[in-house]
Amino acid sequence: MRIVLDTQTRLGSKTGFGFYVNNLVKQLEKIDQVNQYTFIQPANDKDFSTPRRLLWDQLTFPWLANRARADIIHQPCFSTPIIHRGKVVVTIHDLISVFFSQNFPFWSGLFFGKFMPMTYRFADHLIAVSEHTKNDAIKVLGLDPSRITVIHEAADERFHPNYTEAEIKVAKANYHIPDEPYLVHVGTLEPRKNLNFLVEAFAQAIADPKVKGNLVIAGKKGWYYEGLFALVERLKLTNRVIFTGYVADEDIPRLMVGATALVFPSHYEGFGLPPLEAMASGTPVISSNTSSMPEVVDGAGLLLEPTDLAGWAIAIQRILTDTKLQQELSQKGLARAKQFSWEKCARETVAIYEKVYRGEL
Repeated sequence: MRIVLDTQTRLGSKTGFGFYVNNLVKQLEKIDQVNQYTFIQPANDKDFSTPRRLLWDQLTFPWLANRARADIIHQPCFSTPIIHRGKVVVTIHDLISVFFSQNFPFWSGLFFGKFMPMTYRFADHLIAVSEHTKNDAIKVLGLDPSRITVIHEAADERFHPNYTEAEIKVAKANYHIPDEPYLVHVGTLEPRKNLNFLVEAFAQAIADPKVKGNLVIAGKKGWYYEGLFALVERLKLTNRVIFTGYVADEDIPRLMVGATALVFPSHYEGFGLPPLEAMASGTPVISSNTSSMPEVVDGAGLLLEPTDLAGWAIAIQRILTDTKLQQELSQKGLARAKQFSWEKCARETVAIYEKVYRGEL
């Protein structure tokens, strides 16, 4: 088979989509010596405006795929090419743009929240990154369950527990993180991540003077984040809550390993990669019990309602003071993370290509 993938998200600094595509491509090249792969991306830009995104997805990419005589076209992140030759496989990561359309600019909201989900009907087969995302696509978009296969993502190989104290210390110094215990949250500052709630829970937890530690919020500014900074000031937590801003790819795993726990009270995730990355790092996880997080964390972390302020405060107190709990969750997380791998993801993806090509899906 001649298989063509859109790899535009490998350009520039990596997002969640970029890590998915990058790891998938690396493993496809490693495990599949039978099929012929072509990876297509723009010359130097992945940050398209909405009109350029539409043009790339629907005209430029399928035209280039046709020139490559594709048997299978895989769009791993965005909208299904409607006019094309060959058969099309599309990966659905989440329905964030449908459920949280109010957080998108008008035209982006139309494209990601309306047009892109509509195009899924034109795919020959769909890959969902979690059972939760598959169920959302069935319930909300009315898609046929038989046209969707779940293939889980995995943590990048950079996430492991074997970083040295010196490496962790350098990473902490890069972001002015004191040499004290800390909880970490990794992700863009936006309302869906529920960070105001997290700060309030942290404030309640450390009201007990026996509870020592800081909260590190690692990630770039997204949207509607101004109230978060104001809340930290109002609660007089500027010496206990640290905003790192953008964190370099090589520093995130080191900060994860150095943390006492990952705290992740998100309202919605298509897969929930940070909890898996934390578990692969041997770092305990406290996460919300919504959307895909129970599927990823399973019984290897503490799962709570993302509105249970008292419950989160107690969980934070426990994880900062109970070394036995820390060790127990660390070991459970490491074992759970081993059940996910990019090689498995790639092999299952190749199986989908082959079945679609033979008309079995």
